[in-house]
Amino acid sequence: MLVWLCVAAGLLVGPAVAAEAPRTLAQAQTGLTTAELVSAILGYTAWIEPDRNGLLLCVSRGATDAEAILAHAKLQRLRWPLSGRSIEPDEPPPTPCDVIIFEGWQALPQRQALRSLAGRPVLSIGQGSEFCSDGGLFCLTPDSAGLRFEVNLDAVSRSGLRVHPQVLRLARPRPQGVSG
Repeated sequence: MLVWLCVAAGLLVGPAVAAEAPRTLAQAQTGLTTAELVSAILGYTAWIEPDRNGLLLCVSRGATDAEAILAHAKLQRLRWPLSGRSIEPDEPPPTPCDVIIFEGWQALPQRQALRSLAGRPVLSIGQGSEFCSDGGLFCLTPDSAGLRFEVNLDAVSRSGLRVHPQVLRLARPRPQGVSG
């Protein structure tokens, strides 16, 4: 439950602080479920000025935890209302998505989608270290102790999103050249 312990601080780190991080990728271990972790990440993220009256969470159709992700996310107390919708894997993500949960995508369409999102205020969450290498912001990997997550600090910095500093403190830098 380490992720939840840091909610009370209430400070936000802007892109400039994330850009100063000594490593591109950082990682942390948590005992939370995927739905709980996604919800916590949403709670640590701020959109400076959403284009609409709320945020749109887009979850790949057929994602293992799609219903639980949507249910947990809607319980999160965010600055703007949150709605959810399913999207098709391997298709270009709809423009109004503010958060995209990638699951079940083929490598090439996923890379293309992540390239199209680069520099936009879209929170992208996917599976495996390669997701961060391809430009995703948060990468989730199940293991024997629960979930490991990685944060692509460079992509977060370029996105224009503000991420709570406790997410960055939870993430331990991994040595360069060491994968998953």
